[in-house]
Amino acid sequence: MSRNRAFRIPALRNAAGPLQLAEPHQVFTLGLTDLAAGKGLDAARPTGWRYLVQEGDNVLASAETVAGPRGEQVFSALNEGRFVDSSAKAMRAARDSPEVGQGGFELRLLNVPGLYVLALWLHDTQGQGDFLQPLAPSPVETLADKPAPAAVLLKELAAKAQAPIEAADRSGG
Repeated sequence: MSRNRAFRIPALRNAAGPLQLAEPHQVFTLGLTDLAAGKGLDAARPTGWRYLVQEGDNVLASAETVAGPRGEQVFSALNEGRFVDSSAKAMRAARDSPEVGQGGFELRLLNVPGLYVLALWLHDTQGQGDFLQPLAPSPVETLADKPAPAAVLLKELAAKAQAPIEAADRSGG
């Protein structure tokens, strides 16, 4: 696709230089019932991988993969827009954060589709505590300018998960 510029996304189609995949991070999905039950990040299921597509230092899009029928990762989608830009900004902010700057974090993406929330997830590989940073646009009130302890955002998400669950119960869906 890159060689032939066979993209529907204008920024990728119009790129003059070589494109590269950068910042690989695993994508995890967390459901509303798990959030409402207080299960937290331990209940998040891995669903694929995401990469930033760059031309030099310029982030143009994201590319995503999902697990194929035999467990292999297969191409799923290319995306552009605000989530891509906010992802790049959040990754820069995370690197500049004193908590994260000390190392020992694995970059992940948390997807809460029932609330239309994506968050950069900095998983602490040393067991001291994870951080989340919501990606704009986001319906949450937790500030998106720097990583926050995961418990802060999870508490807000758990409260927001109640309304759609109750609505589904009332409608029989």
